[in-house]
Amino acid sequence: MAAQPSYLNIATGAQVSCAGRDYIITNIIGLDQVMTRSLDTGEPAVLKVKDLRPPFLGDDTAAPPVPVDLDQVSQEDWDIAKQRLEWISPMLQSGSRWGARHAENIALEAGVSRAQVYVWYRDYQNTKLLSVLLPTSSSGGRGKGRLKDPEVEAIILNHIEAGYNTDQRLSIKEVVEDIQTALKAAGYTKIPHYQTIRRRILWGDQREQYAKRYGARAASLKFDPIEGSIKDADWPLAIVQIDHTELPVILVTEDTRQPMARPWVTFGIDVCSRMVPGMHLSLDPPSATSAGLCISHAILPKEEWLKERNIDAEWPCWGVMGILHMDNAREFRGEMIKRASNEYGIDVHLRPVKKPEYGAHIERLMGTVSQKLKRLGGATFSGPEEKGDYDAVAKATMTFKELEEWLVLMIARYHHEIHSGIGTSPLQRYREGLLGTKDRPGRGLPARRLDVEKVKIDFLPVFDRTVQDYGVLLDDIYYFDDVLRPWIGSKDKSGKLSRTFPFRRDPRDISTLYFFEPNVGRYFQVRYRDLTRPPISIWELRAAKAKLREEGQPVDEDAIFRYTLKLRSLEESAKKNTLASRRKQERRKHHKDAQTKKPKELPNTQAPPTPRTSAPAIPGYDPSKLTIFGDDDG
Repeated sequence: MAAQPSYLNIATGAQVSCAGRDYIITNIIGLDQVMTRSLDTGEPAVLKVKDLRPPFLGDDTAAPPVPVDLDQVSQEDWDIAKQRLEWISPMLQSGSRWGARHAENIALEAGVSRAQVYVWYRDYQNTKLLSVLLPTSSSGGRGKGRLKDPEVEAIILNHIEAGYNTDQRLSIKEVVEDIQTALKAAGYTKIPHYQTIRRRILWGDQREQYAKRYGARAASLKFDPIEGSIKDADWPLAIVQIDHTELPVILVTEDTRQPMARPWVTFGIDVCSRMVPGMHLSLDPPSATSAGLCISHAILPKEEWLKERNIDAEWPCWGVMGILHMDNAREFRGEMIKRASNEYGIDVHLRPVKKPEYGAHIERLMGTVSQKLKRLGGATFSGPEEKGDYDAVAKATMTFKELEEWLVLMIARYHHEIHSGIGTSPLQRYREGLLGTKDRPGRGLPARRLDVEKVKIDFLPVFDRTVQDYGVLLDDIYYFDDVLRPWIGSKDKSGKLSRTFPFRRDPRDISTLYFFEPNVGRYFQVRYRDLTRPPISIWELRAAKAKLREEGQPVDEDAIFRYTLKLRSLEESAKKNTLASRRKQERRKHHKDAQTKKPKELPNTQAPPTPRTSAPAIPGYDPSKLTIFGDDDG
């Protein structure tokens, strides 16, 4: 099967298809419409952005991107990929206007051939994924780190710290020359190239290096926002802030409409325009999963999401953000968000402790939402004076689905309202930033990601486990699928230790793991080994384990499911009497919704590479005949 494009470029001159016909975009006439010309008839046509698809270009002779699991990439390799992206960024911005002489300059600076620069440009332009710029091996080579001798590394680092990262402020050229001189004096005959050492200097943290050279105050002035403003938020999606809040309204159950809980919401806000690019509403407490679901929701188009919920509203917001601005909470500091953001070229900035002005935009949005919610039945208040005699529990009327629709409609109205911070509506500022004005050109419509399930799974939690003859054991539950057979008992590169593999899981439904098959470069569903077990959530699992330990019972798979069903039965009988029981019941319903929405098949957005490693031969095993499933995991 040929690899499908992972994104759709929407720009003047781009070729697209619609309803089986190919067109050329001649003008961007709005956030949701483009003017095109048919390649068959030459007739002009106005098409909706949501109906556009990539053109059929026949067999692609270009090498497909090498599938890579994000959690197996070292930070050094991510740094190399980021540096390569920085080098080719001017080419990406200027396109065909970027001449061969400039590509030659990049090649000289990067220490590679000009042809390699064009390969980087082509691969990134075709995928918009940072992973295509990763070094293909860690053994050195042109454009990759070669400093393997610990003594050479020590000499280089010592000179960087003593000469470059100090107030002496030596230039890069001076530091490189000092390092090369020191290596020669130490008796080394193979001296690293100038560009190799230069890259090592630049791999360091720029803010930290600047502070060492010019002082902490100067670094703060250069790198930190001032007086609550956010530097470099000049364009839509340049910077997006996200945060969680517990909404001040009590919801009722879907079936009996009895009061049960306050929900949590994770919002994103575009700092430039104040548009809301994404959100995630949940009855579960804040976690890395809710943060990841909000980020993927912000990146992806909203038409299908709205259609699934039967919500009649416009939400013309999609695209990968440049910077993610987040709180310092634990769920935002996880490796999953960091590495998934790396894949899409997103810089993650955590809000400094005790500096609330860094999150002023998202805080104001959440305050606006909370204030509007106080008009609803079941709204809670901040204190006795504000609350008075109001009984929020007795007045509660809104279900989870109704609140979700209310939030979407409120966001749609908010997008059209004048915002005092920018002097216009968020939608107008967003439109001007993308499409331009008579005085300033726009940045253009963002590319639309087509690899929807890949985006979702990239922002969900991961666990490393070995593969044994029984399959995989995670949280005392066994999982198995034939796709695991070639990797049973696999060893790592040393041949001594068991090899671990990344598995992803959606905490709302732990009946399925998602396994990244190294040779195929794709995710596969791995279900319970005992398929008679019911789907449960991670919270039900933890509750069952806690109850077992409390009663001094052994914790194993049989006991976990026995106690889970027992707790469900208790909740069912008590749901009419307590808010907590009704909350648990309703959470389980929403977890079940997530289970039923899992895709049966994950689109093939990248062609399988030639296997780089050999798995043990298993009679009758043919990877090409495996059924590929979707990726949804937390």
